[in-house]
Amino acid sequence: MNGLLMDLKKEFEKLPCDINVPEEIERLYQWIEQNGLIETPKGMVGDPTIYNYGRISPDYEINPDITFTTSGQKGINYWFDLEEITDEISSRLVSFAESGFDGSQLAFWLDDNKELRVVHMGSGSGSMLCCVIANNAKEFLSLLSIGYGQLGDVYDFSSSPEEMDKHVKINHSFVDWLDGSFGIKRPRDASGIIKEKAKIGDENTKDLFCLWCNKQFEN
Repeated sequence: MNGLLMDLKKEFEKLPCDINVPEEIERLYQWIEQNGLIETPKGMVGDPTIYNYGRISPDYEINPDITFTTSGQKGINYWFDLEEITDEISSRLVSFAESGFDGSQLAFWLDDNKELRVVHMGSGSGSMLCCVIANNAKEFLSLLSIGYGQLGDVYDFSSSPEEMDKHVKINHSFVDWLDGSFGIKRPRDASGIIKEKAKIGDENTKDLFCLWCNKQFEN
């Protein structure tokens, strides 16, 4: 039984409008399980504080540096500097991955039209990136195939990973799987995916997620 996927489905049950985990993400998590890349810390059966963790590669030197887990959801209120999570946040936001080692997160966000977007939530102490990074699950997989290391550290999404680091290691087995499963061809860069590179607290942006976040921060 895929514990990683079960963790995510439990969080999606808290969303309104019968929103389900996108099929592309389910298949991604199944691929992760089939490749033996899910880690479940030891603990008591049924312990709600135990989370599953999944990677695209066992080699941390291979890009992208993403760890799939819903563990960040339990403290999502602290990202907004709130003592308790509000209904507005809990009904629209599900953290599902760690983006690097600085505490940055990836999350699914329901926009005002009830469309599910993928967003980046920078740690604040490291990355400040706070914006929509994919308009849907398939676009998110396309972004992952490019092979940026830590998304929050990318200074220019019109540059390819190879241009930024000549020693970059691309996850070719993952790229091949995306092509064979979804017909996703690895883009050169993310300029056609990430439209607005907004930062936490940015008021002069058109990014809808960043503007929504600004309204949630405690004044």
